[in-house]
Amino acid sequence: MKQKSEKKQGKSGGTLRRYALPAVTLAATLALCGYLATTRLVPSRFLWAVLAVSLLLSGAVLGLCRMPSRVGRIAGAVLTVAVAAVCLLAGVYLWRTVHTVKSISGTAVERTRVGVYVPEESPLQSPEDLTEMTVGILGALDRANTDAALEQLETEEGISVSVSEYDGLTALAEGLQQGETDAILLNEAYLALYEETSGYEEFAASLREILTLQIEHEVTTGQDLLDDPVINLLISGSDTRGDIVDQRGRSDVNIIASINTQTHQVLLVSTPRDYFVPLDVGVEDAYDKLTHAGIYGMDVLRGTLENLYGIEIDYYFRLNFVGFVQVIDALGGVDVYSDYTFDSGEYHYEQGINTLDGAAALAFVRNRYAFAEGDRQRGENQMAVVEAVLQKAMSPAILANYLSILDSVQSCVDTNVPYDVLSALVRQQLEEGAIWTVESCSVNGSDATSTTYSMNQELYVMIPDEETVQAAQEKLAAIGNTVDSQIQSAEETSPAA
Repeated sequence: MKQKSEKKQGKSGGTLRRYALPAVTLAATLALCGYLATTRLVPSRFLWAVLAVSLLLSGAVLGLCRMPSRVGRIAGAVLTVAVAAVCLLAGVYLWRTVHTVKSISGTAVERTRVGVYVPEESPLQSPEDLTEMTVGILGALDRANTDAALEQLETEEGISVSVSEYDGLTALAEGLQQGETDAILLNEAYLALYEETSGYEEFAASLREILTLQIEHEVTTGQDLLDDPVINLLISGSDTRGDIVDQRGRSDVNIIASINTQTHQVLLVSTPRDYFVPLDVGVEDAYDKLTHAGIYGMDVLRGTLENLYGIEIDYYFRLNFVGFVQVIDALGGVDVYSDYTFDSGEYHYEQGINTLDGAAALAFVRNRYAFAEGDRQRGENQMAVVEAVLQKAMSPAILANYLSILDSVQSCVDTNVPYDVLSALVRQQLEEGAIWTVESCSVNGSDATSTTYSMNQELYVMIPDEETVQAAQEKLAAIGNTVDSQIQSAEETSPAA
């Protein structure tokens, strides 16, 4: 009886071993397939393929485990461990991808940093020292942020101050320098404007910040335009040294990417940062440099460019170019075409293809003084780097440091493109495997000086060349009309016609 019982237990244990490993294999592959389906990143045929592979692998493990030899059972166990490890690794990479995409997409809030500044030599050291002190503010410009910051100062910090209003940035600076005020309360983005103003270039450097206040603003959320074959996307970038992606500030990179998902064409239109255009701030004739539009938020920047080109901009991508250095380094560098041979700081660039790391790419997009065309050429260089990054990102090289790239992207990009739209674009690309054609163009203008809305005094500006603006408008319209013209052409040549 004892021998019979032992045989029965041995048979039962052998059966368990034969079916446990195939079950583990099937469970691991099905779990990956199920999670892949929830991400909505891959076409359904890919999911069916993964399902078919999971069944084949489970069958292979079952066949190995049923082999009478010990070698077959060991091979089945090794295959099970390998499949489970691959599924686990793939799941981790997939989760990190989805987490990153969701973290940067669907942005609904942007922030303005408002600081309280004192002269470097001021005896005021802490926020508490401001109590009952006189603080200078802008009387009309950016008043919504100023009022919100003053309210925070009183309700959250418990600090009550006396306020002195000034008509403009230069008057505000003079009030502080002449001792009329003990401190100034100012949108941090305005500090960079002093650097553009003759006689005030060093003013920002002479200040010491003793308190920072964060003001949150809602932005227009992107809509799901899944049925629209043409998407207009604003790529806005700053090469300032701030480390907050969703912070309002000057936009030094202003590229409209018009994407036709049916014809697989991309048109990049670059607008110089100093273009003298009316800002979409709800004030008549608020002419200013385009770069200053970013101070008032992405909605103002989008509206300003929509008015300039007569289009609707569906979404935006905001890049922090300092953080973008990390992306380029994680990619292992990028190959960028330079129109000229020139030097920028410690870096040298030859006309033609240059392989650049992150720091060299940042120096490349920042320089404008090496060129007779100035900011016009800087815009061309910015587009060249963006194109190079896109090309590298679509190559197998992206797999080498994939997780590092995801971390870098998360720290320097935000967008109001909904996750569903991003996942649909990825799914379409995987389904079609399309090769995209990219065309770029820039608008031009003439050098001038004019009074600007943000500074209320004369600064260098670029007066738009209407012919180049019209040419860009026509190119943007052509990208949008390509689908309609193809449909019309097909109808005209069909037998029914």
